Amino acid sequence: MNRRDFLQYAGYVGLGATFPEVASAINLKQLGRIVVLVHLKGGNDGFNTLVPYEDGHYYDLRPNIAISKRAVHRLEGENKFGMHPHLSKLDRLWKSGEMAWVHGVGYSNSSLSHFQSLDVLESGSLSDFNNGWLSHIVPRFKKGLHGVVIDNGVEGGGVMNGRHLHGVTLNNLNTFVKAAKRVESVQMKRRGTSALTHITQTQNQLHTIGEQIAKKVGMNPRPVAGHYSGDLGNGLQAVAQMILNGVDAPVYKVTQPGFDTHSSQITAHGNALFQLASGLDSFSNAMKRAGVWDKVLVVTYSEFGRRAKENKGAGTDHGTASAQMVLGGSVKRGIYGQHPNLAKLDQNGNVRHTTDFRSMYGTIAQRWWHQPSPWGKQGQHPFV
Repeated sequence: MNRRDFLQYAGYVGLGATFPEVASAINLKQLGRIVVLVHLKGGNDGFNTLVPYEDGHYYDLRPNIAISKRAVHRLEGENKFGMHPHLSKLDRLWKSGEMAWVHGVGYSNSSLSHFQSLDVLESGSLSDFNNGWLSHIVPRFKKGLHGVVIDNGVEGGGVMNGRHLHGVTLNNLNTFVKAAKRVESVQMKRRGTSALTHITQTQNQLHTIGEQIAKKVGMNPRPVAGHYSGDLGNGLQAVAQMILNGVDAPVYKVTQPGFDTHSSQITAHGNALFQLASGLDSFSNAMKRAGVWDKVLVVTYSEFGRRAKENKGAGTDHGTASAQMVLGGSVKRGIYGQHPNLAKLDQNGNVRHTTDFRSMYGTIAQRWWHQPSPWGKQGQHPFV
């Protein structure tokens, strides 16, 4: 591959990444604990996702778009909250004890800007957005490749940002493997400019990453069963391929678009949740069949929630806190945290968050990866 063609793919590699030589195939029984982050892009309406069907204020605020009591998918053992009916495929995970929900996840003085709020959520900080929250945890216990982000190239690595965090962002797994095979390792024969040195180092990193992933996924790969479609489905299929074929990464991130529901929310939100449930259903089945579901923790997040009261367009505007979903073979079933008070909205018509978003990261750090948490003051949740 010449340098001009290579530059098309240079953006796939995290800056400062260094990787060991390609290892032999990993026995799936030796897999470390993995986190799959699912970004619900646009600001997911938590109230129509985990529905408070016994709260009269919910129906007063949403006379046209609330999920009716009759339509709510009831959760076994719960008598106040149920799922949006288009999440019903995931009910088997609830019944088997492998699903948890966390109420009211957000932060104080929440920004209603997609970009700024996503910076907050993905950095784990209210002010320093230069490093992803994973940079404070993963390099402590893992060398080499730290994570893979699969998206359309617009959103970028976010959670995988950081000088010591070695990740790769790609659009399509097969395209990446084919492109990376064309990248050759090069040596600097003489001292060049800082820009040329950077490009050369990036090309060598891409070569090493591509060699690792191509060898694992491209040579007699384990098949991944299930039906996968759309951005999320295709992303989860790629994640399953990498996990089941021994790519040594503790973190993956995928994205499901469609949650910015300012108008006609009933249809738009329902479609997005249906795709979410279908993708997660196929992915969890694939992990179960391979016997590694207990080593995978799936966590959803969104840049913010939606306003409590519906708008004139039969939708909802940008809001604050939202519910998050956690799935996995080691998850302890339950609904954690306190539901936001719909009777006491702020001056903007938003609920006050009841769970600091950093408590989710602290839980993952300490209870999943057994690492110290930089967010100890925000508490933990016993969902693992």
